[in-house]
Amino acid sequence: MLKSIKKYFLLFLVVISPSLVFSQDLDARSPKPSQGSHQQRKADIKKAKQKKKTEKGIERGKKRHLKIQARETRKMMRKSKKKAKKWNRN
Repeated sequence: MLKSIKKYFLLFLVVISPSLVFSQDLDARSPKPSQGSHQQRKADIKKAKQKKKTEKGIERGKKRHLKIQARETRKMMRKSKKKAKKWNRN
């Protein structure tokens, strides 16, 4: 009985193994997306630089805004920021 189970198990593995191997290869054979033309890549790089530049400008503006404020105002702003974080946590 044990020998017959082993035979069936081996037969099952031999029959199923090729389908498992080929099913793993499906994604590998799919075509790679094209990266676009040279102009498109340059435009993407330019957009990324512009986005980075605007984010940097926003950060600089926030720092400058805080620096301009009086000491008491900064203290109030810190407190209100803490309250907002506490309320928005949930």
